[in-house]
Amino acid sequence: MTNARTRPLRARAAKCLALLVATTILTCAIPARAAGVPIDGFLPLVGITLTNEFVNDIDFFPYPSTSLGGSPVSHTGSHYFEVALLDTGAATSLITAAADAAFNIDGPYPGNTDGFRGTETITIGGATGFLQASVGDPLGLYAAGLQARTGAGASLSMNTSAFLGQTNTSIVTLPAESALPNILGLSFASQYATRIRNSLPQVFELDGKTVRTPAIDFLPLGTGDQQGLSRKAPMSLLGAGPSTPVMFPNIGNFDLNRPWEDPSNPTLVQGGHFLNVNASNNGVNLNNQQFFFDTGASVTVLSELTALQLGIDVQLDTPDFTIQIVGSGGASEGVPGYFIDQFTVLATGGSVTLSNVPILVLDVTNPANPGNIVPGIVGTNVFAGRDIVIDPNPSLGGGGPSAGVYISNPVTTNRDWNTAAAEASWSSAASWSGAVVPNLLGIANVRHVSGGHQRAVVSGDAVAWEANVSGPAATQTMTVAIPGGASLTTFSGVSIEAHGAVDLDGGTLDAQYVELRQNAVLRGQGVIRTGSGPIPGQVENVAGTVVVGNANSFGTLEIHGRFSNGANAALEFNLLGANPGASYGQLVVEGDAAWNGTLSVNLIADFIPAAGTVFTLATYESSGGAFADVLLPAGVQWNLDYGDTALTLTALGLPGDFNNNGVVNSADLAVWASGFGQSGGYDGADFLTWQRNYQPGSGVAATPEPASATLVACLLALAACRPLHRFAGRLGSPRLNV
Repeated sequence: MTNARTRPLRARAAKCLALLVATTILTCAIPARAAGVPIDGFLPLVGITLTNEFVNDIDFFPYPSTSLGGSPVSHTGSHYFEVALLDTGAATSLITAAADAAFNIDGPYPGNTDGFRGTETITIGGATGFLQASVGDPLGLYAAGLQARTGAGASLSMNTSAFLGQTNTSIVTLPAESALPNILGLSFASQYATRIRNSLPQVFELDGKTVRTPAIDFLPLGTGDQQGLSRKAPMSLLGAGPSTPVMFPNIGNFDLNRPWEDPSNPTLVQGGHFLNVNASNNGVNLNNQQFFFDTGASVTVLSELTALQLGIDVQLDTPDFTIQIVGSGGASEGVPGYFIDQFTVLATGGSVTLSNVPILVLDVTNPANPGNIVPGIVGTNVFAGRDIVIDPNPSLGGGGPSAGVYISNPVTTNRDWNTAAAEASWSSAASWSGAVVPNLLGIANVRHVSGGHQRAVVSGDAVAWEANVSGPAATQTMTVAIPGGASLTTFSGVSIEAHGAVDLDGGTLDAQYVELRQNAVLRGQGVIRTGSGPIPGQVENVAGTVVVGNANSFGTLEIHGRFSNGANAALEFNLLGANPGASYGQLVVEGDAAWNGTLSVNLIADFIPAAGTVFTLATYESSGGAFADVLLPAGVQWNLDYGDTALTLTALGLPGDFNNNGVVNSADLAVWASGFGQSGGYDGADFLTWQRNYQPGSGVAATPEPASATLVACLLALAACRPLHRFAGRLGSPRLNV
């Protein structure tokens, strides 16, 4: 058997819009997709716990277990629980460095003073590169769907009777710098049929974050056909060992007395799950393609070759959107995305055919054939709003059903805004089709009905599967208003489309992601929570406008997750004073920010900032990019700074106000004269700036005395020879608006 240390472990495929992020959208020509295929699919999350169950002998295979056994691996002697992403694209199971510490992997434990810390490392590779991770000693790994939780809040509590697992399994600890969450990989899922029920959406708060996941159950292999789902997408198990998880002994330091210690590689499978699909775009059809099926990928992916066969050339064609994905090797920026005409998952009982499907173009290593790439990946957005059962039952001797994914009809229901009133309550049944207020299985289509502008006002705690907001024209907008004390929570995303708006006035918008399309508006102050549990989401300003703060109360717009301002998008601030939140709105991003498009800053109510005033427009963990256009108020010199953790705008004073006292007068001319001609000093262009902005009655005439006419002539000659942007360069800002 080949020692897997000789090749990178393919434990990660593409991870998207909530393992995704800082999305930068590149074009406004993106079709609306109301109740269509979302860019970001569901995130299947489970609870996991560890025990000290392993085989005290030479045995390197894990064993399924239907009930918890052994002693808990934790600091307290009681079971400790963590949330993990169920990821059939991961060859092994992984935990974060923080979870490693919380589980007390290092020990000591009675009879095992060195705990479960191994001595070997492994290279994990995926869509974004490679990292080194630590291989642990074997133990018991158990999992259950989060519908089995018994409490939440600061920490997770679970019903232990719901857990199934595997004993004698070695897992991997990620390094502290990794952005990946805990992962329950195919090494675990290959031993069970996994039922994912979007018909039972779970939405709850854990450790200050909103968790959104389908209900998940682990069932015996071969029982997928017994769950009442008539469609079956045949699944191929490809690779050297897609159904046989195994760990590798430490040949170089083998101890017959403790053969389980320090395995060279963790418990892993060599291969993956593949579905047969058809795809069509621009009149070109591709049939019966084998795509990798990865529940850890929330978006569908095409290889560069597959995309080219469908008429998409990533070198020549402008993307409909770009996205950042997070994988084993960190973040990959600017992955291009497109919409293709049709995508079909082949299935008996009725294939699943989808239109206007968002895809990424990315080459990902083939886990069944390392050294090559997969033609594509089926992401969970293809199955959004459906129940599925993944049954990797191997076909051994022809007994029992073959491997497949069983698929339901959509489990969601459209709820359409149907009142013609200029303003109506979200919570009123009369406002909705069928006189039913949306619940967590209701797609809230908040479309303008008739008349002029319309508003849907959220009061209390409203919920929906997803929300889509739009109007037909600039004179007929549709707005969802969320005042203080109110919240709108969705299981999936919120799409603000053409002439749609969301107004926050102290309220909370809680969604897996928020996206703004062309002519869409998000404005106000309040809280936007994105993502699911440990996996952050983001606000994606595709081609709309985000106005930070309200006209009177200003405040902060707080985003839990990431923020991206696309190439055709605008970000707007209004300044009435120098106090963030009190006299101008401030954007507070808990995660990363990506800048592009237009930054627009306005002074209101005749406010003129004093020289040296610093406006902290936004704070964040880190940022990238820069605004293509910066529109700043005239009459003031500005400096825009992209800091490590803050975007700041500094008022440098009035043009020509060289002594920064708020007026342009003779005192400034004296300062100019003292610095004229010196290195880094003033020149003739600066004099012309002073002359143009001189304030009458402030000390001297704007026209020089006759005695100085010769000097002025010289200055004008100097000004003609010097580029006017020198002044901007001396101020240190490439984006100066005078």
